[in-house]
Amino acid sequence: MKTAKSKLLLMAAMAALTTGCAGAWNGANQSLTVAEEHPISVDSQVVTLTVALDQTTSDLSSMDKARLRAFADSYLTNGHGPLTITAPSGAASDLDGEERASDIRKYLNEVGVDWSAITGASYRVGEDKGRELILSFTRYVATPSVCGVWTGLKGRDYGNLRSPNFGCATQSNLAAMVADPRDLVEPADMTSADAQARIRAIRAYREGAVTSSDTDADIDAQIAN
Repeated sequence: MKTAKSKLLLMAAMAALTTGCAGAWNGANQSLTVAEEHPISVDSQVVTLTVALDQTTSDLSSMDKARLRAFADSYLTNGHGPLTITAPSGAASDLDGEERASDIRKYLNEVGVDWSAITGASYRVGEDKGRELILSFTRYVATPSVCGVWTGLKGRDYGNLRSPNFGCATQSNLAAMVADPRDLVEPADMTSADAQARIRAIRAYREGAVTSSDTDADIDAQIAN
């Protein structure tokens, strides 16, 4: 009988301990990591550049080339997807737009944009419109959560929890410093392997050459000492 009572008391104590573990200070909010409590949102943004059509000249001006070069540098650094050149359609300036789009495409390729990355499109305009081309591409922008939250401090202190702002500055700095915010969503694609380097290493190994990196004997001696 005593054994049965002891088992009941033990089970009641375990139930009380289990209930205590699921109390107010051990819930879902307390299991959040810093990245979950201060998330960084990554959104896509369309970057555009307009180039006016000038019927008095058939060449790109030095100002147009400077703007296109800066636009191409921005695309090569942060752009994703195609770089689109949208020309007017349905106006008397259609031919001028096509010629200027061709010139822009050639110049973008000269400053480093691959041919396959440049696409064309058109937008419908009236006879008295359509005096500019629109260049566009997509990039990603990282926005951190707002820091400086001071509400709920007493409750967190009572529960021996970290402050609401803990880790927020680190997340904000990460959002500001990341080179390509899209890397926060998924890793960047790997570049193709250097087959020539592999072939050189295999050939050197077969010929009995040293394939390891050169080391400094003095450094080895210092490490040994």
